[in-house]
Amino acid sequence: MANATAPQTTTAPKAEAFDRSEITRMFARLKHEVGGLVQDADRTRPFYAKSKEEAAAKRDAAVKVLTELADRIDVLKKQD
Repeated sequence: MANATAPQTTTAPKAEAFDRSEITRMFARLKHEVGGLVQDADRTRPFYAKSKEEAAAKRDAAVKVLTELADRIDVLKKQD
């Protein structure tokens, strides 16, 4: 005989699984790319720029972009 008062189990829809490894790869790539610009700015004869000043400007621009990105992410966290 079946118990009519037994609780029914329903599964709630699961949120889409998020692949954290994609984020890890993206940060590794960012570190590699910015690290290359930092190292290039330290060279006497840069590989990716025509002069030491241009290499330093590229490095500074990359740092500025990352800072702006971090600020925008912070704003996203604080939004309602």
